[in-house]
Amino acid sequence: MKGRRTYDGTSRAQKAEQTAERVLLEAVRLFATEPFDRVTLASVAEAAGVTIPTLQRRFGNKEGLFAACAALVAARVERQRGDPPVGSITKCIGEHIAHYEREGAMMWHLLRQEADVPLLREPLAAGRALHRAWVETVFAESIGRTAGRQRRARVDALVAATDLFVWKLLRLDLGRSAAEVTALMCTMAEAIAREP
Repeated sequence: MKGRRTYDGTSRAQKAEQTAERVLLEAVRLFATEPFDRVTLASVAEAAGVTIPTLQRRFGNKEGLFAACAALVAARVERQRGDPPVGSITKCIGEHIAHYEREGAMMWHLLRQEADVPLLREPLAAGRALHRAWVETVFAESIGRTAGRQRRARVDALVAATDLFVWKLLRLDLGRSAAEVTALMCTMAEAIAREP
């Protein structure tokens, strides 16, 4: 009797996970650089070196693939942002700018398409909520002295001063260095935080 080959489910599962990771990385890259309607299952499958049926078995359709990409990026952003080092506005904004340096171009690319692609609205809204929560944590001492409309206005001003659009204007449009953007953003945020 010939020896029977044993089935190695662990190896197959690991290979499937590696394939899924490769697909997600390629999909994130394409969603971050191409117009949303040009990212197809076929383009992702080709970039990842898999077949369309392989991709469909794991993610279903383009919406399922995008949802998996959004979850991956959200987890990555949360790891990057972590708990802000409250107490030092300069350090917090320095880390914030480092985050924009890593993810800002992708976020700006997606924001430009938000009005035309309903699927982008939920993850981008979650990003805005995360930014507002970051502001309320970092500037808690300054915000805590205010209430009602005054508090909301203070938070709104700090959200605006530290927003991606400010980074994009200074860094991408005007060509300022990351250090210059950090210094300018700190100046604006500290002025708002000091408001009586």
